[in-house]
Amino acid sequence: MKPKLFVLKMPFEDGPGKMWICSHCALIEGALSVNTHWEDMVEVRRIEFPKPRKEVVDILGKDNQWLPVLILENNTTITEPVEIINYLANEFGGAAAHP
Repeated sequence: MKPKLFVLKMPFEDGPGKMWICSHCALIEGALSVNTHWEDMVEVRRIEFPKPRKEVVDILGKDNQWLPVLILENNTTITEPVEIINYLANEFGGAAAHP
C-alpha cells in the first residue's frame, strides 16, 4: 500500500472574495516540486478546502481533518510539514528539509 498524502487545492476561498493558501500545504507542494519522484511512491490527493473533507473523514474520522496529512500503514499519521518532508526523503530519497 502506498502512503497517502492529502494537501489542500490552492488557492481556496474562505470568506466572500478572500483567497488563501495553506502555508503548511505550500511547503509540501514545494518539496514535491523538487522531489518529483515522490509522486510515483506516494498517492498525493489534492482536496478542496471546505469541511467535511470526505476522503480524509472516511479514513481518519471527522475529528481528524487537519491538512496536510501523510497516512501510513495502519492509519498512522504525520501532520507536521517538515516531518512529512523528512519522512518522504528518508523513505524514498531526495531533498529533505534543511535544519
